[in-house]
This record gives sequence, C-alpha cells and structure tokens, in this order.
Amino acid sequence: MRAGWVWLLALTAGLACADRVIEVPTGRLLYPQFLKAELGILQGDRTRERWLINWRVGSYLELHAMRFGVVNQLELVGVQVNLYPEIPNYAPGLSVGIRDLFDRSAEGRGYYLALSYSVPTLGETPLDYDLRFHIGIGFEGMPALFVGFEIPLTNHLFMLAEHIGNQINAALVWQPIPQVQLRATLLQNRTSWGLLIQLGEE
Repeated sequence: MRAGWVWLLALTAGLACADRVIEVPTGRLLYPQFLKAELGILQGDRTRERWLINWRVGSYLELHAMRFGVVNQLELVGVQVNLYPEIPNYAPGLSVGIRDLFDRSAEGRGYYLALSYSVPTLGETPLDYDLRFHIGIGFEGMPALFVGFEIPLTNHLFMLAEHIGNQINAALVWQPIPQVQLRATLLQNRTSWGLLIQLGEE
C-alpha cells in the first residue's frame, strides 16, 4: 500500500490525463476539475489494488495513467488532445488520443477518436448534473467501437456503464460532496470498491 502512495505522488508530479467513464476515454475535458485520482480494491482470486489518474493540463491536453492487476500487474500511460470543446445540449466534444503510449500491454499501443454529448436532466425536479453519452472508434490496440453512459439518479447518486470490445463495465457512484466519490464497480466480471478524489479550479 505504501508503494502505491509513492507511485501516486510520483505520477502526480510528472503526468497529466484524459477524462473517462470508468476506463474508456471520452470526448470531453476533465473540467472544472483538473485532477481525478481513484484507488480501487479488486475482489476475486487475489485482491489487488487498482489506481487510475486523470490530470488536465491547460485547456486542450490531458493525460491518464492506470496501474492495475486484472490479469497481471500492469502500468499504462496515455495522452489525449481535445479538438473541440463540448457545449452541453448544443455541440458534442471531440478528442483524439493514444492509449498505452509505451506499448506495454498485450493489446499494444492504441489510437482513438472519442465524441461526448450532454443533455440536461429535466423533470419535476431538474438535477444539477447532465446525462452524458460517449462513443468512440479505435485503431490497432483499441477496440473498433466503444460506448459509455453517465446517468445521474439524484444529485449524489450516479450510474455509469460502458462497453468496450466484448467487455461491459458498470458502476454505482455515491458523491457526498463534489470532491469525493465512493464507487462500486463491476469490472471484467470482478468487483472493485473504490475511492475517487477530484480537485477543481476555483
């Protein structure tokens, strides 16, 4: 665990990252947050830690990094550039990126284009958060098609879902305050209990 904290601090000092649903990238910037860090504990044959970092640098560049042990312990780093900013309920956001920049995974380096679109959650009591849809196409080490959804159930409870390749991931998220989330995630048929912390601009 101590080694994980050291790795997190070192990564925070030297990297930046792209927004995501659970693991798949989106076409939108991480905003107004500039840093999102998640620690998850994967349950299964062997309990393993799962770290994810998202860090926005400026207005157009984001980097992401993962360290996890779904198959074997693996560290991945990627980069994403926003080509067009998302305007909720009007125009989708568009980004291009590279996953596994250093070509360390079994799938190899992958390239993708992702698009995101948001619509307000209207009703008798409109919510503070939008309903978000994401779709992307990948090349080489990325699946040819991936999709994701972010569905606010209340202002503090959210459901996330994504489909990438032949894999479906889902998560239930409780957000007591804007800076903290508790997540129960079904990831590759394994359960991950996670804590996510996000820092935003004033």
